[in-house]
Amino acid sequence: MTASATQPVRVGLIGPGGRLRGIVGRLLNEAPSGSIKIVAAYDPDSRALQSVRDELGIELEEALSEEALINRPDLDWIFIGSWNVFHARQAIAAMQAGKHVFCEKPLATSLEDCVAIRDAAAKSGRIFSFGLVLRYSPHYQKVHDLIATGAIGNILSFEFNETLPFNHGGYIFGNWRRHTSKAGSHLLEKCCHDLDLANWIINSLPMRVASFGGKDFFVPKNERHIARIGPSDAGKPAYRTWVDPDGISPFTKGANIVDNQVAILQYANGVRATFHTNCNAGIPERRFYICGTEGALRADALTGHIEWQRISHAPKMEQINMGHGGGHAGGDETMAKALVDTLINGQKPLASVEEGLHACVAAFAIDQAMEEKKVVELDPWWKAAGVKV
Repeated sequence: MTASATQPVRVGLIGPGGRLRGIVGRLLNEAPSGSIKIVAAYDPDSRALQSVRDELGIELEEALSEEALINRPDLDWIFIGSWNVFHARQAIAAMQAGKHVFCEKPLATSLEDCVAIRDAAAKSGRIFSFGLVLRYSPHYQKVHDLIATGAIGNILSFEFNETLPFNHGGYIFGNWRRHTSKAGSHLLEKCCHDLDLANWIINSLPMRVASFGGKDFFVPKNERHIARIGPSDAGKPAYRTWVDPDGISPFTKGANIVDNQVAILQYANGVRATFHTNCNAGIPERRFYICGTEGALRADALTGHIEWQRISHAPKMEQINMGHGGGHAGGDETMAKALVDTLINGQKPLASVEEGLHACVAAFAIDQAMEEKKVVELDPWWKAAGVKV
């Protein structure tokens, strides 16, 4: 359903944590006045609902269950920001109830659930919009365009990373994301963006992977680093400056995700890559370094800086600063504008359910390689997912 002069697009929220509240806030800021209305929400934690009211300044009804919210006949869209393990159940139920869906990343925490979401979306005919926000980033749009138009020739190999500032790492290890039973692996939950970007920029899918990783920093013996660094200017302890309603120490026992991981990938088109993630980086980066037959390109989302150079006897470095920094490199604002167009006019989302599935499969296979200490062939994964490579 699209908005009309008399009837706004009506939205219900499931799991409106900090991330989903940010998305909805930007959506409402970008939408024409009165064209989109947040009607109701469900979250087992009442603090989340109160935060919606306080942060967004809107009144909304509280649903007694996710089923009650999904089955409301007056809703057009369901926005899902719940724990990753619930995405499939909630998204499928919403589409079966005739609702369009926006779902935060990752798609789901198992191959079976990812496939089920894809199949439900195809069967329902509803719009499924997916929170791969970096697809919307002007920074990565430019990188993609430069590679696609042959700025450095045909791609041979590349390296990419997501190394997090220490307070971001502390946030992850201090909330529900520390549990694979709720979030899936760190690679899936945090780095599915990066794996999706690689698939998109290189225009191929991985076929062989190897990986090594572990939880080596966020362990009890390293809690001493809180005192070593000292409090922030606002008086908050190191590793715990990000707002979190649970707020447990990231150095406590119980987390079963890794805090550092490396991977080697070979793609179907022959391109090879290495990936590195670390949750306690002194120099944070979200960077691609791509080598082609005619040159090389470097791009770091945190600085917004892109540079490339053709191979020659007198090389000239071409440089662009996209004017966007931060982990999402301007993608949040751009995605909000695109979401308005999707909700109101039915515009096709930039990030599809199929692309979300591809990113998840890459993460599943890399984690399998790490856990089983072997090189993993992805052909069985793609066949099980019904994906032709």
